[in-house]
Formats: sequence, structure tokens, C-alpha cells
Amino acid sequence: MDNNTALYSLCSVPLHGVSLFTDSKPAIKNKYALRLSSGKVESPSQESAIWKLTDKGERYKSVIELHRENDRQVLMIDCEGKGAFEFTEEGIKVDWHANGTGPAHYLQTIGLSVFLEQKGHLCLHANTLVKEGQAHLFLAPSRTGKSTLTTALTHEGFTLTTDDMAALFSDGNAFSVYPSWPKVRLWPDSTEYFADSASFDKTTVKKVHDRFAKNEITFTGQMSEDKPAQISALYFLNRAENYTGPVEITRIANSKALILLMQNSMLGDAYKALGIDKQRVGSLATLINTLPVYEIKYPDGLERLTEVCRQINEWISAKNG
Repeated sequence: MDNNTALYSLCSVPLHGVSLFTDSKPAIKNKYALRLSSGKVESPSQESAIWKLTDKGERYKSVIELHRENDRQVLMIDCEGKGAFEFTEEGIKVDWHANGTGPAHYLQTIGLSVFLEQKGHLCLHANTLVKEGQAHLFLAPSRTGKSTLTTALTHEGFTLTTDDMAALFSDGNAFSVYPSWPKVRLWPDSTEYFADSASFDKTTVKKVHDRFAKNEITFTGQMSEDKPAQISALYFLNRAENYTGPVEITRIANSKALILLMQNSMLGDAYKALGIDKQRVGSLATLINTLPVYEIKYPDGLERLTEVCRQINEWISAKNG
């Protein structure tokens, strides 16, 4: 599937309460609607940059820039994939290079985070699992097994509704999460571990791109309706090496939870540049005063995953019961 085909396929899937549409693909009923187009995005001047993030990891270097220029904002990404998202009053235009990770992944994570955060919605680096109408957010830094654990929890009756990003919607008394695309990215050993899983369509398994070992997995029947689920709790994952004990789930103090949530926000330190840092800290404070935040300490190793998920499921069921 080429980049544009994958991009425009997003018009027919839930995306954090945002509906993408074109002339040939009308907007579905949703909280927000954005016109989607692809084409050349004029490069902004360096003087218009309001935020830049450089992250040199073990596998690749990521450079993300946000520009504000006249009546547009341009998000430029040079990572596993490279390209630009241009936000204007007319909608969003995507200009993407052919090689590497396609624009669809970045649009439904950091791209929509830029849009939704400026609408007042907290966007966290989290996977969302829903069970019996209640949403549970699982947060952890990249490369710590978040997607593997949350995929395994689908075998305990949970439905995975967001991967990598969760946008929080508040009605004043509660917080909810809308679903996003039904995909997850797993390392080869995790992919092999779930080879016989009924949770995802094996015919869709493919490498994210040639230079990256992770596989993209499409879940089967995970998100049939674009309805929000009310959040029950947030969980920070602590996969502990050399730990062989049972799963430990403990409440995190609000002061520590606030710091962890700021560290696991989708846009890093861009909020001051966007002029929303003060209101965002207030929203985070409201969140942790409304919902419990826990740490889950659990042993490392795929061989322990089934038992870990069983214990987590039992704890959540008992807490909600």
C-alpha cells in the first residue's frame, strides 16, 4: 500500500474523535472534522520555528519542528519517515517522502496531538484498553514493552482502542477517550509470540519499513464504533528486570503522577511555545485529582506474559467490581 492510499484510508477509521474527509469521502459524525489533502507543502522559514525536538536514540535520530507562519502551522518530521503536515483553516495537507514509515502513523499520533492539544485536549503517550465500557490507559516510554503487554491483555477480554497516543476529552466530571486506528507495532519476537492469536489479522502482518525491524499488526474487530469510553484509571508500566515476584499495583502520589504525565506527553516541551502550558498543567492537575494513577511492577520475559496479564486482569476486575 503506497503512502497516499494508506493516508486516505484514515478517512474511514476512528481517529481520536477527529473525522478526516475529502470531496469523495464525506465526514462522518464526530467531535471534530478536518479536510485531508496531499501535495507540496511550502517549506517554512527557519525564523518561523517555535519548537524543535531532537532525539538521538539507539536506532535512529529524530528531528521534529513546529513552525507558525501567517495563517498556518507546519509540523516537520525527520525520523523513521520524513515529511510535513500543514494545518490551516481549510484542514490538513500532507507532504511525505516515499521511503520509511508512512504518514498515517505520524498523523494519528503526533500530528493530531498538535491539533487536539490546541483544542484543550490532553494527548498522552499511552495505549488504551477498554473492558465493560471502561477505558484503562497504560503509559510507558518507547521500547519498554507497552504494545506487547497491551496486546497480550486483549486475550483477557480487553479491547485495544488506541496505540501510542490517547487524547483525553473532559466533560467537567469525567475524562473519556475516543478510539483510533486498529493497529499496533511489535518487535519480531513479540510478533512470533502472538502468531496464533485470534486478536489480529495475520494476513496484514508487515514490516513497518525495510530499515526498521518492527511489524505492523492490524487487529480484527477491535473498534466497530467511534464512541468514547470513560477512563477508569491510568497505569504506568514498570517492567522490572531480574524481578520474579507477582505483579504489584500501587497508587502513585499526585505529585509524582503529575511529573510522570508531563514526561509522557505527546509533544514534549512544545506547550509553552504553543501558549498553552499554564492551562495544560491545570488540566493535568484536574486529571490526577479526578482519576487514580497506579504503577504496575511486573517481571520481564515473554514466558511470564500470560500470568502477568492474568494478574493484572484480576486486580482490575476486583477494583471495578
